[in-house]
Amino acid sequence: MKKTFVLIFLNLFINNFLFFNHTVLHSQAEKDDNPNINKFRDIYPDTWVASDGLGRIMPTMDITGPIKKDQKRFTGIFYITWHTEDKVLIEKPYNADVTKILNEDPNARLNAYHKLWSESTYHWGEPEMGYFLSQDKYVIAKDISMLADAGIDVIILDVTNGVCYWDEWEVLFKVMTDLKKKGNKVPKFCFWAFNGQVITVVQNLFQKIYKKNKYDDLWFYWNDKPLLLYNDRPELDANQKGIKKHPNPNFDIEALNDPDHPHFNDPYFTQKFYNDYTDEVKKYFTLRTMWWGYYKWGGKRFIGSEDKWSFGYNLGDPRVKNLPLIELLSKHNGKREQAAVTVAQHPVSMNDVNMGIGKSWSRKRGQPKLNKYDLPESAFVDWLGKKVENPEGYGIYFQERWDEALEVNPEFIYINDWNEWTAGKYFPDGRGGITRDTTGKSAQWLGRKSPFIFVDQYNAEFNRGIHPMKEGYTDNYYMQMVQNIRKYKGVRPIPINYGYNNIGIDGAFDEWDKIKIEYRDTRGDIVHRDHPGYAGIHYKNNSGRNDIITSKISVSKDFISFYLETDSPLTPFNGKNWMLIFVDIDKNPNTGWYGYDYLLNKEIIDESKSSLMRYEDKKWINQSIISYSFDKNKLEISVPRDQLELLRNELEFDFKVSDNMDKIENPISFCLNGDTAPNRRFNYRFIWKK
Repeated sequence: MKKTFVLIFLNLFINNFLFFNHTVLHSQAEKDDNPNINKFRDIYPDTWVASDGLGRIMPTMDITGPIKKDQKRFTGIFYITWHTEDKVLIEKPYNADVTKILNEDPNARLNAYHKLWSESTYHWGEPEMGYFLSQDKYVIAKDISMLADAGIDVIILDVTNGVCYWDEWEVLFKVMTDLKKKGNKVPKFCFWAFNGQVITVVQNLFQKIYKKNKYDDLWFYWNDKPLLLYNDRPELDANQKGIKKHPNPNFDIEALNDPDHPHFNDPYFTQKFYNDYTDEVKKYFTLRTMWWGYYKWGGKRFIGSEDKWSFGYNLGDPRVKNLPLIELLSKHNGKREQAAVTVAQHPVSMNDVNMGIGKSWSRKRGQPKLNKYDLPESAFVDWLGKKVENPEGYGIYFQERWDEALEVNPEFIYINDWNEWTAGKYFPDGRGGITRDTTGKSAQWLGRKSPFIFVDQYNAEFNRGIHPMKEGYTDNYYMQMVQNIRKYKGVRPIPINYGYNNIGIDGAFDEWDKIKIEYRDTRGDIVHRDHPGYAGIHYKNNSGRNDIITSKISVSKDFISFYLETDSPLTPFNGKNWMLIFVDIDKNPNTGWYGYDYLLNKEIIDESKSSLMRYEDKKWINQSIISYSFDKNKLEISVPRDQLELLRNELEFDFKVSDNMDKIENPISFCLNGDTAPNRRFNYRFIWKK
């Protein structure tokens, strides 16, 4: 007996030490020589489990292996802020959604002047959070939380069209800073400039942000300097045409003419136009050119060359498609550095082929035949081993790119994109180009002669977005991204609890101090929403109520007890869907309600008695009355083990806490209202050994 006790004690000590101290020590060690790492309250998102809408299981350490330390491993994602406040002025009601237009009348895809084409720019579909604008703090907070949970290290801000979104960035950085102050891990940021007067754009970024040390704790570093993605051939833009003038924002004619001027004859102030990036920019940043992965660009080899990053690969070009995978990688000093992973390419193929390359394209089978909605009729899904209808939600192209990136193992994976959502509708100009002006001409597009063209986004098949969509394939691409980032980086082990602990449901809570393993959630993620969207659609959401931050579980011979802690005092227990606990006893998403077999607290009787419900015959039914207690920001609730069918000497089950969800309809219900721990459709996995 003594020997058994000692073994249990040692296991408990080792487990707690590894789970709590590994991250703290590891983060601090990295922080000493890595400015991309800051101390934060670790919520261990890489230990969460999940099944997505397609039944794909989130890989854990037995699949991914432990955290990989063989080289640098960073992921960045393209983040758009062009959904500016002026979009509220678009004509009401807002109908500029290609998916809704083609659902209403598929013939609109053949007629550039159809009455449903009312705007010049369109959403390809509706986002989960509506037609939001980029200054919506609610949306930003959700975005940053999702990206941090996924393992994204840096958001790459779009300045590729020469437009600086200063107001949007200011709001973004303030929300990121606020989340960080609450102890949350947040991604860093860097900028990507390319087209137009790019030297001027870069100089403005340098002077207004970097030179002033604005938000310097959020800068992303690469090779010991802030990273800047740019165009190393500023004389050319995206169309490989000449850009002749890059105005100097510091030009001062007095410095040119007045000998008494403090900057007289200083070229920093007297040069009206730039011919090259300034020396201070070149010295300050780690610079990498990033553009589409053409075989050649501007007459020179691009893809796979030194310090030339790609934001996607031009796989419609046989010269690119047939390259060995290792030659797709960008190199630095001859060493493999960066790979691109995109959800799709474009509705146009970026070469002479007249069919776009969408989400269902594969190297072996190409782009599937399109139906009357310009969506693929069907496609073969390799990971399923069969052909499916509506394949645009299965991530066929996305997974091919991930598999290839994982095989060549770069130091940086660029992911395209998060939240672009909109694109312009253009007209062929009859000379191989496009224009915003109506022309009456046509061009080859999506396998037909078309009187109009979308370049970047078009519909659910032809877009590169990972941001969850409303209905449709919901968050499939987000979950797929998380799955693959885990494979790239590795994950930490799910902690194991040991031994019996008796907890009295008495509202004292000090007994819970002996339970060391915590299941944590984001602090400060119950942001309320009150912001306009496109065409003045007003979005309000005040459902954020109890901010769940910590959970614990205790096992005794007869009971399983749950401890819940919120960031502020709990609201009254008679509120709607108050502090629910969902339990999946068999870890099977195909049983119960989307995997959940039991539900605690759905029907609360009084301040000490609540309900245990089980899912049976496609509905929740009452099973028994259970005891609970709460005080201030803490709640404890106990369930007899036999009532949960958890009587073995080794237990393994999943659980989730939710407060103030609107309706219990499907896993996306967790994402829309109130708070859920862990975030979105993830679960905690509880493992216990006697």
